[in-house]
Amino acid sequence: MLNLGKFFGDLSIFEIFVSVIAILTGGYTAYKNFLERTKISLYPADAVRLIVSSDSSVSKFHLICNLVNKSTKTGTLHRLEVKVCDPRNWTYNYVWKLFYKYSPTGVQIEKETDPYPISVAPKDSKVIFVEFKAIEILQSYSWQEGTYEFKVIGWINRKNRKGPHNLKSNFHIYITSEILNKLRKHYTKDTAVPVPIAEWTPCGC
Repeated sequence: MLNLGKFFGDLSIFEIFVSVIAILTGGYTAYKNFLERTKISLYPADAVRLIVSSDSSVSKFHLICNLVNKSTKTGTLHRLEVKVCDPRNWTYNYVWKLFYKYSPTGVQIEKETDPYPISVAPKDSKVIFVEFKAIEILQSYSWQEGTYEFKVIGWINRKNRKGPHNLKSNFHIYITSEILNKLRKHYTKDTAVPVPIAEWTPCGC
């Protein structure tokens, strides 16, 4: 059993108090610098924008993501994927395909770059504009009226996709009959159809 009298020697009560504070502060600093994990959460914007292509397929969507780093360590996002579960409980897999931007007029959407690792500094945030594309061929897939669940997963500070993901963010959208009519129209070029996000649940790594 630790004998506090021997441990602190002839120190006064004030000196003992200062020593205890110094020990606790040192321990907290060591935890923050060496033991604390990077904690990044993903917050989606207010809508998913489903992309209707000129061949009438809907195999892509745009999502604005706010990455928030709540820790004291820099975190790097190496990959994002989304599992979409439709009203029939069928699941489709999407992977980030590119980063996009708005044209100077704010109307047209343009490709900016291919995906690359995104670093977020400690206690900071970063907004990214991501286009996701289905891994499976969805030309014949027919979107339905109803609720869709989007499960976003990501790899923070992990370059190898074969390892477990450590970022999650779930949200739902509801496709109404009005939105469905827009998805089934024919367009001469890629057209974004916004669908509001009904609810979401961020789960940091």
